[in-house]
Amino acid sequence: MMNAIDYVLGDELPEPGTAIEVADGVRWVRMPLPFALNHVNLYLIDDGDGWVLVDCGIGDDITRELWTKVLENHLDGRPITQIIVTHYHPDHIGNCSWMLERTPAQLWMTRSEWLSARAIRLDDTEELLDGIVAFYKRTGLGDADVADMRQLGNSYRRMVGPIPLTFSRLAPDTVLEIGGRRWVVVIASGHSPEHACLYCPEAGLMIGGDFLLPRISPNISVWWNEPDGNPLQDYMRFLDSLDPIADDTMVLPSHDRPFRGLKPRAVDLSDHHIKRLDLAAQVCTVPSTAIDVMNAMFQRKMDAHQVRFAVGESLAHLNLLIDQGRVVRHLGDDGAWRYVAA
Repeated sequence: MMNAIDYVLGDELPEPGTAIEVADGVRWVRMPLPFALNHVNLYLIDDGDGWVLVDCGIGDDITRELWTKVLENHLDGRPITQIIVTHYHPDHIGNCSWMLERTPAQLWMTRSEWLSARAIRLDDTEELLDGIVAFYKRTGLGDADVADMRQLGNSYRRMVGPIPLTFSRLAPDTVLEIGGRRWVVVIASGHSPEHACLYCPEAGLMIGGDFLLPRISPNISVWWNEPDGNPLQDYMRFLDSLDPIADDTMVLPSHDRPFRGLKPRAVDLSDHHIKRLDLAAQVCTVPSTAIDVMNAMFQRKMDAHQVRFAVGESLAHLNLLIDQGRVVRHLGDDGAWRYVAA
């Protein structure tokens, strides 16, 4: 899955603990992650007397050590005055509370992302673990793997500091003036409930978060709290909505490298999911579980963390197929859902 992408800075990457200029008035920081997807991109926008930070990294000691270097050496002696969190996932909000303690910044988020972060960060109950187990049993996952899911539990709490009690809301009609330029908030759903992208037509820039990645598709998953959700439909609608964005816009993604080629990339991402839908439908010519579909989609060995995302991706495609009337779902005697062509 790869279309014509122009990597604006080629292979150049920020060194850990540094910031480099990626566009006029915008600096790029890259923080490590303890996953297969081993980094996250964060951005600093020059706002005159201070900086606006977009996303904070995961809440661990390595990230905090590197941020200390950036704060001391790469901000020209000016403070971070605003923090924008694109969405609630750990690599974006995890270190937010630590940053707020060390800066005079105000936090901006969409309401659904803040509520999601608060709810998940605070939930450490047996009821949650029981719900996780029940959810994965319905997918057809084996007993040993279901036990692994219970063991993983609420891993969010281990990667995310306390969620601030207050925030300023980003909404679809929000326009932020930063450094004398207008940044339009573009709200998207699918990867997360109410993800905020930022578009500056004057500068020809779009901070795309996890929604616009140049090399991989963002994870589009169904989770235990909304088992009948249809996030893939939401994401496909977002991709279709990008026509008003200028063709030569530079995208600043949360992973990989800044690029141009937004619209061809949106078509590529859409085509990718259409092919995955057809593959899932083909598997379901005979009654199949979500795990059967997952095994067809992801033909590689995965650890429990990766399996959790892969199951969610499979369910996202199956739920859209149900909505399209292409498959139907029946609960088997073993307590697992079976999907079959309608």
